[in-house]
Amino acid sequence: MSDSLRLYRTITEMIQNSRVRFHDMRCLITFTWAIVAVARHLLTVVWSVLSQGKSYRHYSDERIAYKYYTWSWQLDEAQRNGLTRPQFVRYYLMRLGVGVDLQRVALDPKHPHRLASEAEILEMMTDLQPPG
Repeated sequence: MSDSLRLYRTITEMIQNSRVRFHDMRCLITFTWAIVAVARHLLTVVWSVLSQGKSYRHYSDERIAYKYYTWSWQLDEAQRNGLTRPQFVRYYLMRLGVGVDLQRVALDPKHPHRLASEAEILEMMTDLQPPG
């Protein structure tokens, strides 16, 4: 996964979490100190992603794929550009460059979800390059 994509994902997640933190801290300390504390935390996240090349929070490929499944359940077929849910998940995993070896996603072992193959997606979407 590219550093810019990793940075973007991490920062958007931290901004969402920082809003809640800011409102919680604002009750305890002054407005200015709360802003400084949140800004320091965001800078720490950015620094860790850029210097170490790792995400601030470590998610497995399976967890990322499951998040895409939950997103696909909220979208209709037109919003998924005619893709089925397994195709939608594989398409976005391929765009991120993760989950190459995943065949199924199962956070709950009783309900595994299959993923479409990379060959199937490469036939449908011409904007993707073959992995490797």
